[in-house]
Amino acid sequence: METEGGGWTAIQKRISGSVSFNRTWTEYKKGFGNPNDSYWIGNDVIHQLTKNWSSSLYVSITLLNATTLYQQYQQFSVSDETDNYRLFLGGPATGTLGDSMMNPGDSNGHLSGMFFTTSDRDNDQYGGNCAAVWEGGWWFKNCYVAFLNGPWSPKKWTYPWYPTIEYGTSVKQTLMMFKRH
Repeated sequence: METEGGGWTAIQKRISGSVSFNRTWTEYKKGFGNPNDSYWIGNDVIHQLTKNWSSSLYVSITLLNATTLYQQYQQFSVSDETDNYRLFLGGPATGTLGDSMMNPGDSNGHLSGMFFTTSDRDNDQYGGNCAAVWEGGWWFKNCYVAFLNGPWSPKKWTYPWYPTIEYGTSVKQTLMMFKRH
């Protein structure tokens, strides 16, 4: 990993639709997939790796035309299971992707402080279950404007990173990784 000086650990990667991200709480807790293709490292692992250190989060989306857009958040951590793997983001967000996770101008785009939700564990602020409706686990608020774990099928994966990327049909790869400061 040579991005921004190296030292990054990938926590999510998707380069094909071969791995479904519509998984249970336990599967997201433990992790799933294949690191050579598409995977989620596991919420327990993310918590353990980010709990005692100041970390940054780097998100990139590569489009079918080979353009790669990124967003970096200066502070990133995830709490433990007793706190529903609450997401913490802070500091300035910089990059070419646009800020769809801390965006204070959009009530659905401010995900810091949100709990993780899966189809079998509803922790979002929506009247229903965003993970069940949109078919994938994530730190939902009142559903989302950023959602990298949606179904790969282009018919259902809308707003992977709104407003920059509105439809999954243009996405070739996603990557989320963190680095300790």
